[in-house]
Amino acid sequence: MFDSERGDADITLCIFPHLREFIAIDARGNRAGGPAVLSLSISNLLEEDFYSGVEQDFSKLLRSHDIGFLELMSIPQQVEAIVRANSLKRIVSELGINTSKDPQDPGGTVGVLFFSGSLLSFDLDKLRETIRELFGQKLSPQVVEQLNDQLFRLMEKERKSINDTSKQDLKGLISGESGPYVTIWESSGK
Repeated sequence: MFDSERGDADITLCIFPHLREFIAIDARGNRAGGPAVLSLSISNLLEEDFYSGVEQDFSKLLRSHDIGFLELMSIPQQVEAIVRANSLKRIVSELGINTSKDPQDPGGTVGVLFFSGSLLSFDLDKLRETIRELFGQKLSPQVVEQLNDQLFRLMEKERKSINDTSKQDLKGLISGESGPYVTIWESSGK
């Protein structure tokens, strides 16, 4: 189902877009204590060193003397890359991976699974099948079962959060709190 030409990731981040927690699967064979499933909180990542790193990198970007108009127009994409790189550094640090030799190398490949769309609609049996396919060779059966339980619990929370957000959006439309009108159809002018 998830065939990839890139091979298996050593570290996989399971991201739930509406939640403040996520799961990191550290499947590196050389990890002290063996492969593990770790539950992480965004609150733990967004500490002072994260903000300082983003601010320093953003300052370097803005103060570049060779910046031209084209580079100026690409600043939003560069800021996104800065936030992504600093987030990865913090996640790797939370996982206890020493990157002192090369701060840009997290110690292996990092993959990301976004639990949205069709992946979020999996039932428990389909989730188990998928997790076994992705991690069955790298994780023990007990760790795979723990991962299934954690993922399914977060999937339910994510679905509830999406449902609650949809209800709030609908309530805002009906009550007028979202603005005086809603466009349900717009002519393209052709």
